[in-house]
Amino acid sequence: MQFLNNIINYLAQNTARWIYPLVSFALSAGLIPIIILSCRKHGWYDKVDERKIHKGNIPRLGGVGFVTAFSAVTLVYVLVTKDYSNTRLAFVISGLIIFIFGVMDDFLTLKAYLKLIVQIAASLIAIAAGFRFRTILSWELPMWLSFALTFFWMIGIINAYNLIDGVDALCGSLSAMVILTLGLIYTKDGSTHQATVCMILAAAILGFLLYNKPRAKIFMGDGGSQFLGFMIAVLPLEKTTAHFESTKFFLMAVLVSLPAIDCIAAIWRRLREHRGIMTPDKRHLHHKLMGMGLSPVHVLLFLAALQLLLCAGGYISMRMRTRPGLTLLLTLMIAVIIFFIIIHFCSRALKKTDPCVKVEDTEQ
Repeated sequence: MQFLNNIINYLAQNTARWIYPLVSFALSAGLIPIIILSCRKHGWYDKVDERKIHKGNIPRLGGVGFVTAFSAVTLVYVLVTKDYSNTRLAFVISGLIIFIFGVMDDFLTLKAYLKLIVQIAASLIAIAAGFRFRTILSWELPMWLSFALTFFWMIGIINAYNLIDGVDALCGSLSAMVILTLGLIYTKDGSTHQATVCMILAAAILGFLLYNKPRAKIFMGDGGSQFLGFMIAVLPLEKTTAHFESTKFFLMAVLVSLPAIDCIAAIWRRLREHRGIMTPDKRHLHHKLMGMGLSPVHVLLFLAALQLLLCAGGYISMRMRTRPGLTLLLTLMIAVIIFFIIIHFCSRALKKTDPCVKVEDTEQ
């Protein structure tokens, strides 16, 4: 109930600002059909590889729609509010670098090392502008550790959301919930500008999801998924109140735990099997759930429900005192780890009892 009250209070007290998310949603929803027609005209379809489960020709540049809507509306908001800080400029530049090279990857299939170089460059720009973890609990991080932790955080989250984009609406739904939760936390924290930017982005994603829901008419592509990963990594890193700063790392670890742990598991699996860590496969969390009998739609609903619980728990923890809030976050993280362990062993047991079991090719 309190969760809904905060949304209502935000809308009532910020009448001018909720218009920006509304315009962002409408612009994103209006651009996507144009992009679909353009993709079909030029044959810009998503390529099927070992990680993909869809078949058929599906347009792949949905990210262009919601990124354009978000960027345009945010630019207007910045001009109206005259928020011309260097931090905001670095935020825009680094985000566009990730997005532009992500779109290039959709067309050219860039080498893994080149994509990593681009991600490193964008992350360093953001860190230099002041986006970083500053404290963990009451411990103020040394500058070198703050930079190192933030750097690996950004690279990891960009790739985690890129990898989780394997089922219709999954990446978009998980991202929208995390970003909306951040927006509500920023509202409670009194950080109006950050809250509004989060709401604008969440609304743009929702406009895209109208066409990405099962069965999808368009995918967001690597440009879209990498952009969302970067936004989720960077948006919480501006300096905030002492309470938010002290628990920020644990809060974000919980909010992104589904794609993050799946990414860590994939890296470990590939290293163990002496394969390149960027080698695609069909052994991600959503693949395992489908191998256990769930349809893509059920996978989406199941993981979206888990994400909603994590977001609700994360928001509640920010309304508690530091110690009980941290206890709740750690409990949620342990629960997610146990969930991954259960899925891993259930999937492995299923393979042993039925070696022929596999994820069938189906519409994403």
